[in-house]
Amino acid sequence: MYVGISPLRISFAGGGTDLPEYFNNFDGYVVSSTINLFTNIIINLRRDDSFQAFSPDYELHHKVSDFENLQLMPGTDIAVAVIKHLNYKLGADYFICSDVQPGSGLGGSSSLTVNCINTIQTIRGENYDSKKIAETAFHVERNLLEHQIGKQDDFITAFGGFNLIKFSKNDVNVIPIPLSNSACEELSNNLMLFFIGLTRKSSDVLLPLLNSIKNNDEKTMSSLHTVKDLALELYDSLKSNDISGMAEIMNKGWKAKKQFGTGVSNDKIDKIYSSGIEAGAISGKITGAGGGGHILFYCEKQKQPKLKEKMESLGLKHIQFKFYNGKPKVLNLYEQMKKY
Repeated sequence: MYVGISPLRISFAGGGTDLPEYFNNFDGYVVSSTINLFTNIIINLRRDDSFQAFSPDYELHHKVSDFENLQLMPGTDIAVAVIKHLNYKLGADYFICSDVQPGSGLGGSSSLTVNCINTIQTIRGENYDSKKIAETAFHVERNLLEHQIGKQDDFITAFGGFNLIKFSKNDVNVIPIPLSNSACEELSNNLMLFFIGLTRKSSDVLLPLLNSIKNNDEKTMSSLHTVKDLALELYDSLKSNDISGMAEIMNKGWKAKKQFGTGVSNDKIDKIYSSGIEAGAISGKITGAGGGGHILFYCEKQKQPKLKEKMESLGLKHIQFKFYNGKPKVLNLYEQMKKY
């Protein structure tokens, strides 16, 4: 039996410029970090060649099937697509779950795709490096599952840590940001994450943005250039352990992101955001593509109780998190049991 875990993420600046439709022409930059929330997969090897899966997140049981007849189903579609792509025919039971709800803006789908690839290849004894895992995951999501997404989530979770990621037509470069422990702790202490309660497919939110990029819409392209510049500005600050500009960059980035399309925000999100600012937050942003999921606020410690009280009065749930520097991991329970 094997257990795979892969971290979720928060992107601070540059989201949208990781779409191939953009970075193939202009290069894209994203500043992000993995956090201590995870997708989880348990793979129990069977004595036959059958596949079976359970997804408590979707309340789904994918009944026993052979490899040739595997069908995509919500909740197990990522695992099935990975199994098919890797031509992994060894029978197994799969238990798939996440620390957050699907479609909540923390990169869960990509984290799970990376997790499945990493775990299966570990079982095979074919350890891919982080870049190959990320590229394979993006291919599965974008080309096989036809999710209209960018590349950042696959690279963020495959590499782990706090990074500047550069996307260009022929390559992706992951540049670690060496935040000191004190700066990292201060930044973490000034951030508050809340679950709004609305979930959505990021590809649905991103589709209008993709169309605008293809049509070279002036307003959209200007906004994308702005968020890219903000990512580089944030990187320059963070590599010097200066977090003072984070709040303002988040604010500018959210304003620019709202120009991507009508699906990024809505009346409920706008109300939540303005209520958060009134309650003491300096700035905030929706995580992920927008339209729902989680909202992240930058708020000084002494004002956080009031912000928490206000958000909970609006029906939001406070989500505790810390930055996580590790990569996806796989644990072989059989090997662990031999130690006892």
